[in-house]
Amino acid sequence: MEVIYKRERGHNYILFPGKGEAGSQTEMIRRNQIPGMASFYTEWEDNRRYYGYDITGAKPLGQMLEVRAFTRKETERLVEELAGILRGMEPFLLDRDKLVLRPELLYAYVDRHGRICMDRQGFLFFFCEEQEGSCQEHLRELVLYLFEKADGEDRELMELLFRIYRLLARGEPESEELLECLGREPQREAGLQEYPDLVAEERLEDRYGSDVQEEEGRSKRWRAKKRLFMGRREALAKFLGRRRLPLEEMWDDLEPARVSGRNEEPPSYAGRVSEERIDGEWESADHGTDHPTEILYTEESGGVPSLTEREGKEKIPLGHFPFYIGTQPGLDYCPKFHGVSRLHLKLEWREGHVWLTDLNSTNGTALNGEPLKPNEERRLEDGDRLWLAGLVYEFDSGSESW
Repeated sequence: MEVIYKRERGHNYILFPGKGEAGSQTEMIRRNQIPGMASFYTEWEDNRRYYGYDITGAKPLGQMLEVRAFTRKETERLVEELAGILRGMEPFLLDRDKLVLRPELLYAYVDRHGRICMDRQGFLFFFCEEQEGSCQEHLRELVLYLFEKADGEDRELMELLFRIYRLLARGEPESEELLECLGREPQREAGLQEYPDLVAEERLEDRYGSDVQEEEGRSKRWRAKKRLFMGRREALAKFLGRRRLPLEEMWDDLEPARVSGRNEEPPSYAGRVSEERIDGEWESADHGTDHPTEILYTEESGGVPSLTEREGKEKIPLGHFPFYIGTQPGLDYCPKFHGVSRLHLKLEWREGHVWLTDLNSTNGTALNGEPLKPNEERRLEDGDRLWLAGLVYEFDSGSESW
């Protein structure tokens, strides 16, 4: 699936190319906003239609989990909001297979500590008619990815992911089943009255005739049967009870190639930021950078690449890669400047050169006066000037000592 990023007038956008005119599914989303799903716009360029979503202020889940582990609270928020999205799509008969769930395309809003927001909307979902594969496959890949990035020391988190994985093994899950994995009562089914923007019944009758009333009657009877079935299922579940399987028994259900065995050490994560309760409030604690990095120099050899501030007040040695810059605690370099994003910039070592990637920063990044698009990669050369949301640095490759 092709993806394009664009920055325009202080806003960041992600664009999905489409084929021809907008389809009926996309048009339904445009006319009836679903809570939690990003609003979009369409534009034409080179005789091709693009669907754009505003991602200003949000960060890709994949980028955030490169520098820390995924917590249980964040997993619960993801499952809860995903269940709400699936429930909101039902009245409009939207195809779940077109819901984008790839980690690098699943965006989230974070607080000043770099954690997923809990007091408001945490995740931003997209809909793309050109996406291939089933919703069950996409969810399964997402859960397996979270297994690799989750805090392996949190037993309750691992059990939650196992319950979701087993649910996916039985088929495509319903929103009520996802909420049951969290141990919460499913909310009542969303009816058409909850969406005031939906086309009025009398207008449908005028357009399509009296068959609409008969079809609506069948729909109401079907919903009543579904509620009766769900009620009986909940009563049986409470009567019979469900035994929570031990963690050791659940490991056997996963692919050994994707998840390490129970006797292996849990994976480590870069600059993991965990939550510690101090004086009744959750604070961020930096546990250091324990992820594998590529060391390019020793103190005896010198010649380390670096970034030097324009006025020469500060020099940032780039002694290991990947190297992250932002205001989020636990990163490799945190400039004290209000214009810098929490996760602003990434520097990598590839093919004998340092590569720069803008991590969907709000105020942007420029190289030698040329603005970079969100998530755009550029190779750095000796003497390049890097503009970082108002801060200017000069890159020194240190090549004379390599």
